[in-house]
Order: sequence, then structure tokens, then C-alpha cells
Amino acid sequence: MKNLIIWRLVFVMLAVVSLASCGSDDVEKRLTSEQRELYAQNISGEYPGQYVIIYKNKDCIEGTDEAGRPMTIAHSETFDGVQVDVSDSKMLHVFFQNFPVSLISKVVDADEELSHALAEISPQAITARYGFDYDTDYSHIKWAFIPNVMLLNLNYDGSEHHIRLVFNNNNQHYKFTQDELKHPKAFSSLAENGITLQLEAIYDGSTLIQRFGSESGNYMHIKFKAD
Repeated sequence: MKNLIIWRLVFVMLAVVSLASCGSDDVEKRLTSEQRELYAQNISGEYPGQYVIIYKNKDCIEGTDEAGRPMTIAHSETFDGVQVDVSDSKMLHVFFQNFPVSLISKVVDADEELSHALAEISPQAITARYGFDYDTDYSHIKWAFIPNVMLLNLNYDGSEHHIRLVFNNNNQHYKFTQDELKHPKAFSSLAENGITLQLEAIYDGSTLIQRFGSESGNYMHIKFKAD
């Protein structure tokens, strides 16, 4: 009986060692802090270019696609002379400078007074946090950003309003090879192909005014392309 208990303990110990060794093979590979700092340094810089903004509102006309199916023909506007700034590892932020906030008035139809107030706003910066990680196959580095909420204090309809504009990254992440990230101005390859955002929602304080992006509602897609 004693020998049987000993053998059972041996089998249990062997099973634990086996599981531990298997688990070590599945440990997720992580970028080192030195890699993150180097990559952030090499994508940092100023990138001049243009915004191409596609938006849909009630003024859009209906048409058909190549297959004859009904479709809404959205508006398109291009803004030159703008710039995106990418900070280094001390800040890890992207600044979409000179964004034409007044254009948002074109898609806000849930509050007419708010729409008029937005139409008077000068260009602002959309700020976003960014970070790096390995892609699933570890052969590429993923770069992604998360836009911050834009805060505006507007006076209209006889009172002050704390407006919050919410953007998203269109569920996109972008890929670099490790070799690309070893060179300065590495962000150029992404910016030349375009970095995209979407207007997601607008709030007055905690009150939702309008949500964007649904097929039946208004939307605004923003693409920055470097020169």
C-alpha cells in the first residue's frame, strides 16, 4: 500500500513538471522597454499632408452602384496644409493637427443650435494615445492608437454647454517590420497609405446627443494621408 502511494505521488509530480514545461512554450512574447523606446523614437516627427473626409447626412442623394443596387452618395471634402505630429516614448501620443471641427456641424442634425455653434469652431487637434505590440505571428510589430475625447465649451441657446466629441480608430491596427522600425521617420510608410478615424458620438455633458456610423444614420470617416 505504501509503495502504491509513493508511485501515485511520483506520477502527480511528473504531470506537474510536464504541464509546467508545456506552459513555458506558450508564454506570450513581449516587446522590451528598449524596443518600445527605440520604435517610438523612430516614428516620432512631423508629417504634413491632407485630410480626406467622407460624410453622410440628410442632404446626400441616392444613386446606384455598379451592380445597379441602391446606394447613398456621400459627400467628400479634402483639406490640404494639415499635419500629424507623433511624439516619442515620453508622451506616446499622436496629434491630428488642424482638424476642421466645423465640418462636424454637417452631420449633427439632432440639435440644430449645437450644429450652428459647431460651424463657428476653428480647427482643433484630435489627440490619441498610441502603442506597439507583436503581431500574432511575431514577424511584424502592430501599431495602434486610441483617440482621446475632444472637449469643447460652447455657449449657445442662452447657456454654456460642455460638448464631448468621441472618435474611434475604425478598429484598425497597422503593421511594421522590425527592420522598418530601425530607421528614422518610420511612420512615413503608414501615413502615405493613410491613417483613419471615425466620428463615433457627440455628448452634451453626460447626455448623448447623437451617435454616428450606423447604416441608416449620419457618419463621418476621416483619413489622413501624408504628402
